[in-house]
Amino acid sequence: MECCDDCGFAWELVPASEIGPRIVAGTTTLADLVRTDPGATSRPRPDRWSALEYAAHVRDVCLHVRDRLVIALVEDEPEFKPLYREERVDLGLYAADDGATVARELTGAGALFARTFAAVGPEQLERTCIYTFPTARTRTIRWMGQQVVHEVEHHLTDVRENTIAE
Repeated sequence: MECCDDCGFAWELVPASEIGPRIVAGTTTLADLVRTDPGATSRPRPDRWSALEYAAHVRDVCLHVRDRLVIALVEDEPEFKPLYREERVDLGLYAADDGATVARELTGAGALFARTFAAVGPEQLERTCIYTFPTARTRTIRWMGQQVVHEVEHHLTDVRENTIAE
């Protein structure tokens, strides 16, 4: 069974029926943390993103993977370019963001992904694509939804750890 080395998340243990609700719950919680944390823009250590950077990344994942999902429904086995997560931070693309804005956009992006995923039929969940993170592999639309759950929950843990590390 495929599991995340850092957090123990197991993709196949997340049924399709839980994907949308878990994403909405996780993005709502993450948005609340970023909205209310006065230190959300500060990195607790140089090797960790700030809470705001994690939240902005999760927002972008929800939007980016939603678009990938639509492409995978239309095209046969498309191959996706990476999100360039580190580059988005390194280029300063989140530098002008504030907690209230990112929180609002994050909850909207999570809800949008959940609604889109809910519209996918059972037979469509098994459509495949080439997903390039962390390495190029054939993945299903079901896995893409599970991956968004992983991103949300993993980075929610990162944000909570940031609070402890401060």
